[in-house]
Amino acid sequence: MIIKKIFVAISFVLFMLIMVSIAWFITHPLPPIYPDGPATRITANDHVTLRAFGDAKGVHRYHIESKDVNSFYLKALLHYEDRWFYYHYGVNPLSLFRAAGQWIMHGKIISGGSTLTMQVARLIDPHDRTITGKLHQIARAVQLEWYYSKDEILNFYLNLAPFGGNIEGVAAASIKYFGKHPKLLNKNEAALLVVLPQQPSRYRPDRYKDKAKAMRNKVLARLQGGHLINAAQLDLLVDEPIQLFTRTPPPLAPLLSRYLKSQHPKNHTINTTIDFELQSRLNTMMKRISGQLPRKASAAAVIVQNRSAEVIAYQGSVNFSDLSRFAHVDMARAIRSPGSTLKPFIYGQALDMGLIHSKSLLSDVPSNFNGYKPQNLNGYFSGPVSAEQALQKSLNVPAIQLLNRITPQRFEEKLAAANIHLIHQDANLAVGLGGTGTNLITLAKLYRALANHGKVTKLRTLKTDKVQLPLGNQPQPEASTILSPESSWILFQMLSSQSAPDRVIPSIRRKIAWKTGTSYGYRDFWSVGVSPDYTVAVWVGRPDASPMLGYLGATQAAPIMFDAFDLLPEDQNPLAKPAGVQQTLICWPSGRALAQVQPEDCKEQHLAFTINGMTPPSMDLYGSFTVSSQWPSKLAQWLMSEKAIQPSMLLNQFAAPPTITSLKSGQHYYRSQLDMLPLTSSHTEKTQWFINHKPIAEPQLHLSDYLGETVVSACIDTHCDKHTIFIHP
Repeated sequence: MIIKKIFVAISFVLFMLIMVSIAWFITHPLPPIYPDGPATRITANDHVTLRAFGDAKGVHRYHIESKDVNSFYLKALLHYEDRWFYYHYGVNPLSLFRAAGQWIMHGKIISGGSTLTMQVARLIDPHDRTITGKLHQIARAVQLEWYYSKDEILNFYLNLAPFGGNIEGVAAASIKYFGKHPKLLNKNEAALLVVLPQQPSRYRPDRYKDKAKAMRNKVLARLQGGHLINAAQLDLLVDEPIQLFTRTPPPLAPLLSRYLKSQHPKNHTINTTIDFELQSRLNTMMKRISGQLPRKASAAAVIVQNRSAEVIAYQGSVNFSDLSRFAHVDMARAIRSPGSTLKPFIYGQALDMGLIHSKSLLSDVPSNFNGYKPQNLNGYFSGPVSAEQALQKSLNVPAIQLLNRITPQRFEEKLAAANIHLIHQDANLAVGLGGTGTNLITLAKLYRALANHGKVTKLRTLKTDKVQLPLGNQPQPEASTILSPESSWILFQMLSSQSAPDRVIPSIRRKIAWKTGTSYGYRDFWSVGVSPDYTVAVWVGRPDASPMLGYLGATQAAPIMFDAFDLLPEDQNPLAKPAGVQQTLICWPSGRALAQVQPEDCKEQHLAFTINGMTPPSMDLYGSFTVSSQWPSKLAQWLMSEKAIQPSMLLNQFAAPPTITSLKSGQHYYRSQLDMLPLTSSHTEKTQWFINHKPIAEPQLHLSDYLGETVVSACIDTHCDKHTIFIHP
């Protein structure tokens, strides 16, 4: 009977304890593991840190899992702190009894008897060092064990343990104190980080090296007793001094990091597509360039890998540490006037609509499009030009001539269908000359289509990674077609056949289709280039939108763009010509194929890129196709009034003098980098070439035959264009 009563009493007590525990669990839910939000680390594609952000209280931690930490550190941690971690349920009774006995004997707390789970409980829910506080800690530890696995609890400790100042977690401590990933810790470093969380303010190695060394050696002695190291190793390790990492590397891609942090505020780690080495070189290059820019001017650059649509380098300002240049303003995303950078896509749409081919005759003459009177930047007009010449020279009237025929509404609808949205009120012709708003990211996305069969895809800045918390990224949307493969390829050829600005020939020669832009009022300077494998977009200007008079996109942004290309490896994927692109002999002034024109009406022949052999007739200034083999009326009128040229004389007068298009005066070339330079002019078929005033049979300059200052001349009859270049060994 007594035994039965005892059993009933014990059962009742256990039942009440269970009920009380359940009630406590319900009324005291676990607090959040990271109550002040995550401390976010932004990493390059190889997981090297680009920039780190503290949590709401400024605490820095680099979120990791146990598999990312040196195995010796984990063994040492469990041996020193909690050898029975994987066997108890949050509380080790033997440790508690030992701690209680020490307290009774010495009258003070000698050791806390806390398990790793209990330490995590105290970190997420701090308590007083009292009996009541200890009971609260025990209850929280049991809660943790109920809700989480052992590996998850261990990960919580690895990320929450304090290591001095605003540093939490072994990863942040490893990088701060030793400049290395926790996977690379040596035994001495691991031992120090095992003991540092016990009293981080007293053992900080950057402040108290002797104390830190003494505590490290205490851990090593304990590890030798546990056979994790042998006696010989112990003798060597305890004599080693503590060697700290003192250099703090500057952040890389800081403005992209800031943007991604704002977009994903709950993430511990955000792994980007940025190539760390390339970003480092771009950052160094931009800092060097900053000294050459006008006062308060900044610059931004974005580099995209075409095949993957990944942003592999991102510089939002020219120098993040130079506040006089508004360094914290991200000009890669700032909405600015794009100048002439949208012109190629006007020509592309005209190609796809069958309005032009690459050598169509366009009119660069004074014009009035319902009150809109475009002017060229230099204030002059060129008269009759081919579509290719007009695009390369960035002439305004021919671009508006085409946009007027396409209509601004249709042009913008095509862009919008590919998720390219321009910022302005109403569709109008001024959009073609920069009367709208866009940013560098959008232009990079747009120009990449020239090397991607005319398809636009959202640029990627994030890598997927199992270590990360979910970023919520949906699968990449399917590419949107903005141009046909044929027109995009033809545009690439048109834009890549123009000479680069005066500069030393790069070590890697690549074909680059490029275009510059200068906004109204000289406030923004752009250059965007596309090679088969890469797209580089550059902006230069003042973030406060004040003008930089006397500058142009070609003189400010283009050299930076070409320098950025020099940082990239050689292209591996040449662009294949689509089957629909054909080369067709066409005639001016009609614009039609040679086979469709009477011999007497073919005043001048050009070899044009056409789509499926289509050769649309030339357009009048306001978009009407000519119905005869005559010069467009507005163009003929302008030439007769301004140049005193009769229609029958137009060919001869326009053809002379020629213009050299394959090189510019002042360029430097090296025999070690280049064997031969092809020579081209605005009228290649009729040009006679001279080098150092001596005629040559083929339009080619072989560098081995010349050295030093070299004069290249292109002549038709007595009219010549002359450029001076420099050839080096």
